[in-house]
This record gives sequence, C-alpha cells and structure tokens, in this order.
Amino acid sequence: MPSAMALRTSRLTSHRRLLTVAAIALAVGGGVIVAWEAGWDLAAEAFRLVDPAWVAMVVLLVPVALIGYAVAYRSWSWMNGGPRLRWTEAADVVTAGFGPFTLAGGFRLDHRLLCGLGARDDQARRLVLGLGALEYAVLAPAACVAAIALLLADPGGMPASLLWPWALAAPAGLALGVWLAAPHRRKRIAGRTRVIRWIRHTLDAVALVREAIFHPVRHRGCWLGMTLYWTAEIGMLFAAARLFGVELGPAHAVIAYATGYTLTRRSMPLGGAGATEILLALSLHWVGVPLARALPVVVAYRVANLLLPAIPALLADARLGRHIARARAR
Repeated sequence: MPSAMALRTSRLTSHRRLLTVAAIALAVGGGVIVAWEAGWDLAAEAFRLVDPAWVAMVVLLVPVALIGYAVAYRSWSWMNGGPRLRWTEAADVVTAGFGPFTLAGGFRLDHRLLCGLGARDDQARRLVLGLGALEYAVLAPAACVAAIALLLADPGGMPASLLWPWALAAPAGLALGVWLAAPHRRKRIAGRTRVIRWIRHTLDAVALVREAIFHPVRHRGCWLGMTLYWTAEIGMLFAAARLFGVELGPAHAVIAYATGYTLTRRSMPLGGAGATEILLALSLHWVGVPLARALPVVVAYRVANLLLPAIPALLADARLGRHIARARAR
C-alpha cells in the first residue's frame, strides 16, 4: 500500500501537470489573438523568415538566466537573518518558481521553502516581497538608461509616452521608495487597517533593497546574480528577434522587454501565460516591430523561457519537500 505522503505527492504532481497544460493553452491562446490582430497571412509569412544560427543562443541563455537568479536568490535569502540556502536548495526553488504551474506565482513557493528552512512567516514574507523589489531595482534603471539613450538619439516613430515614464518615473519611484524605507520614517507609519499593513510590509521589503544599495559590496551576489538574470532574459528576446530576421537594437530590446512585463514572470500566475504573449508582442510593436513579425519572436522567446524549463521545474518542485525535511532534520 502506498503511504499517505506518496499519495499526496502523486496528486500534487498530477495537479502541477494539469496546470502546466493549462498554461500552455493560455500561451497558445495569446499567440492566436496576436495572429488574428496582425493578420493570418502576414503572421504565417513571418514564421518563414528563419535564421537557424540564432537557435543555439536562445536555448543556451535559458540556463544562464536560471543560474543568475539562483545566485541572487541564495545571497538574498541571507538578508534580514534569513536561512542560508545550499546551492541545491536555491537552484531547485528558483527552477520550480519559474514553472508554469503556480496559480499564485513562484513567490508562493519561495515563501513555503523559506518557512520550511526555518524562517518566520513575517520574515519569509519580507524576503519574498523584497526579492520582487530587487528584480525591479535592477531592471528599472536599465530601462531608464535605455529610454534616455533613445530619447537623445531621436526615437523616430516610437511613441514618447513609452519612453518618458521609464526615463523619469522609474528613477523617481526608486528614489522615493528608498527614502520612505528609512527606519525612522517606517516607524511613523502606525495603524492596523489592511492598507496600512500592506504599506508597512511593502516598505519593510524595500528596506532590504535599501540595505543592498547602501552596501553593494557586501551584497554583491544579489546584484551580480540579478544582473546576469536580466541580461540573459533580454538577450534571449534579442536572439529570438534575430532568429526571425528582426533587427532589434539593445536599447529597443530593453524597453520592449521591460514594458512587456508589467509584472515580472515569477510574480505572475502560471508564468504569465496568455497575458505575456499579448503584452510582449504589443511592446515590440511599440518599439517599431510590425505586429506580424513580432509574433514569431514572442513565440520563440516563450518556448525558451516557458516551455523548456517546464519539466525541470516539475522535477525541482518535487524535491522541495525533501529539502525541507532535511533542513528540519539538521
């Protein structure tokens, strides 16, 4: 007779597989909507313009992105007195968190693992929220620099409404968040309403990013790992564009990527399936790529960063329980 734990694991695995299939269906649906808007004939023609020399680059950048995020994750987990993750633990929770089977996003898995490894509930919540802030603390400045470069170089037909928010609002928002997260200002926020608690939790998370900003050498793993992650992800989009003969400049790639991910992939349900395909195709169109030619670029990119990690993510998710059990035994 199978044990209760084995039955529970089997049901959870089946549940994950069904959600993965659902995510794939949503992603296909998003692509179909883009193809319908662009025109079926034009979209079909765009898929024929293939330069296979770029396939290897797209595929090789997938593990590079995961490695970069694992480096940042492991360094970040030590913040605020959090648990010191082993490399295998960091690699598995990162890989599982990018799987297209989490209804609440990969951050829910992060919270589960951190609590299982000894972090308090509030401590784990602060680390998870702070990790999301760290993602934007690296991506937003890159988008700001890209937007300023395009504005100075004359963006041509690119709408200024796409560039000015990145050029002005992104640095202003980051500076305001760091200023508000100072310890003496956070202490002034009192009250027990849901909104006040949300503001306090958010500022507590931003305070971790503030600590990393003021001590970059001490927390260099966070910055180097997250920079490697975003570089690989944007490079994946750039290579996917070249795969289908689309000339996309580095600054254009950064703006298209940052705009297409209103929420980052790890924070979105089911890996952002459905919404990401539409938003990313539109953002490529806004930076000057015809919508029909943007579709195969998005398809290649999402095959790489959504489908290729799916099976490794399922396997990594199955190992999380073992990591927690080992940690408790230690």
